Amino acid sequence: MMNNEDHFLLFSTCIPVKGHESSLIMDLDKSEYLEIPNELYDILTSDHFTHNIKKIKSLFNNDYDEGINQYFQFLVDNHYGFYTSNPSPFQKLPLHFDSPHKIISSVVAINKESKYDLTNVFQQLDKLDCQLLQIRIYDHIEMGEVIEALKVLKKSSIRIIELYFPAFLKLSDEVLKKIIVDFPRILITVYGAQESKKNSVLKNSSRVIRYTDQQLLYDSKEVYSTDLFTVSHEMYLEAVNYNAGLHRKVCIDHEGNIKNYVSHNTIFGNVKDNLIAEIIQKEEFKEKYYLKNDIIEKCKDCQFRYMCLSNSDVEKKDENYHKIDTCTYNPYKNTWDQSNTI
Repeated sequence: MMNNEDHFLLFSTCIPVKGHESSLIMDLDKSEYLEIPNELYDILTSDHFTHNIKKIKSLFNNDYDEGINQYFQFLVDNHYGFYTSNPSPFQKLPLHFDSPHKIISSVVAINKESKYDLTNVFQQLDKLDCQLLQIRIYDHIEMGEVIEALKVLKKSSIRIIELYFPAFLKLSDEVLKKIIVDFPRILITVYGAQESKKNSVLKNSSRVIRYTDQQLLYDSKEVYSTDLFTVSHEMYLEAVNYNAGLHRKVCIDHEGNIKNYVSHNTIFGNVKDNLIAEIIQKEEFKEKYYLKNDIIEKCKDCQFRYMCLSNSDVEKKDENYHKIDTCTYNPYKNTWDQSNTI
């Protein structure tokens, strides 16, 4: 039961985040979030580590006594916080982020005109301890060459390999089954299919081939949706400190150009002439790592900024940073436009 002399504390992994019109609490342990009004955010962040409930109410001139009681009890009942008579042992979550991986994620694009050494690129990414590799195939190519190149990753430290290829390649279930069996870390998506579905090609297995009727084009734009938000310790800590979409990411477009992301215009080198390890050490390449959402116009006013993974390029205009590709969420009205694509 609540006592006005008690303190109310959120659990250290329940993070309040304020937006322009609405706020939320990110529960990093449960990988979920709770939308709350800005008034509750103000209450939860009003020196609640040093003031008891009675003092907090007085800070708001006792105008919200009943509302504060109900809010706190709701948060306790739903395991976002607790009452305590002694708040001093409880500390806030440390915000330091670090990773032993020189590259966390990479996108490698391939088409029939690609003339770079795919095997060598995979080997370089493995040496950089890349954890997530996405391979995008854009048109008719010899899949056998891709599969042969993938063999160098069988004993790599890459945790997940996402393979995207068009439905018009018409790979048989037997070929797909062999890829899944031979490469247990590969997740396959067939785009441009007649319908969106999931198909299991292995009996008694949870691994499936995902088919989508959406197209993957050279200039495909990102999709933004609340369904794609990521609430986790790692995502939050990275987003607080860095641009989570571009931090320690390196991408190779279909011509072998080395970029922060495949859709960006800036080219830092080419894998036919440069080592990836040397390019990613350049300050101009790493510049985008540090342009986090907290300093980007619009994003800094969005309550979803620590769970949204955007690969958009960032430009500086009038001394302010802006994303070139912006989502359709409006933090100033707390509304999404009809389409969530950009």
